[in-house]
Amino acid sequence: MSVAGPVVPTKEDGEVDQERLVAMLAEWGQKGGMLRLIGKIALLWGGIRGAMSLTDRLILFLRIAERPLFQRILGFVCMVLVLWSPVVVPFLPTLVQSRLTHTSNKIAELACIIGLYTSLMILVMKWGRRIRGYENPLEQYGLDFTSLPKIQSFLKGLTGGVMLVLAVHSVNALLGFVRLTWPSSLSASSLDAVMWLKVYGQMLILIGRGLVTATGVALVEELIFRSWLPDEISVELGYHRGIIISGLAFSLFERSLWAIPGLWLLSLCLAGARQIGQGSLSLPIGLRAGIVASSFILQMGGFLTYQSNFPQWVTGTHPFQPFSGATGLTFSLLLAIVLYPRQPLHQNKKTRTIRE
Repeated sequence: MSVAGPVVPTKEDGEVDQERLVAMLAEWGQKGGMLRLIGKIALLWGGIRGAMSLTDRLILFLRIAERPLFQRILGFVCMVLVLWSPVVVPFLPTLVQSRLTHTSNKIAELACIIGLYTSLMILVMKWGRRIRGYENPLEQYGLDFTSLPKIQSFLKGLTGGVMLVLAVHSVNALLGFVRLTWPSSLSASSLDAVMWLKVYGQMLILIGRGLVTATGVALVEELIFRSWLPDEISVELGYHRGIIISGLAFSLFERSLWAIPGLWLLSLCLAGARQIGQGSLSLPIGLRAGIVASSFILQMGGFLTYQSNFPQWVTGTHPFQPFSGATGLTFSLLLAIVLYPRQPLHQNKKTRTIRE
């Protein structure tokens, strides 16, 4: 006899009854201790399942596939908010309090960001299956790292992104506006073996954090702004308008006024990188990850310092935005001229019959 049989609620067909299981775990959570954490996780999972079910119904009820472009985009945004709500709503009191007291709650902010990006991924997969009829939505949208060439392409892009950021800051250093130096904590000759291991270990952790975070951010943002959004726009407005408008949306999404022109041109470069990979996002994801990670490591690791009274219009307003100044804008303009895709991207779409 199965021990778990009487404990785990099941349906008549033998499958686990998810709704009863969530209710049971939530009831246990009221007893306190570790069970409280289990109860909160169960409630979160129940909320996510409910949001996913509601999203499926909205796609069918609103007939999103038959709507014009603006209504499809608006529907996508609204459904992202629906999927995000089970994560962000419990943290709203904490976030409001942090804003009023001018403090920062890193855990709540991180949970909300992860929830938002996860919601975007979930909805893109649902959109591909239910609206576009793709058998494998992520593969059709170019997110496929199952082959060695795709991984190599990602690593090449990662290296290229790092070199691009170093080139921008090197030019600024030659102009005398910034300094690229080895941090004093790493160059001190008086460090003993234990301190040496500690300092370099912290630097390796910083590099790892930068790479993991940058790759996660780049993966979701490139999926949205280099694949899903331009594909949706191109259905009605054509390929070139698709990558131009999605690039503008990408630059606005980054919420940096000074960086909008440079990021828009960078977006055109990344669209060209996707075409080089014949629709694969591995190269543009690598480029974005390299740019974000190297900017983070240079700033947080103490490798980059700005000189006093440096002109912001040349160097940019912040190390995390190397393309917000004239130097970065020049690099992104040159890359856009070289990499801008002249011909529309042609892909073989593997679709299936959509059953409502």
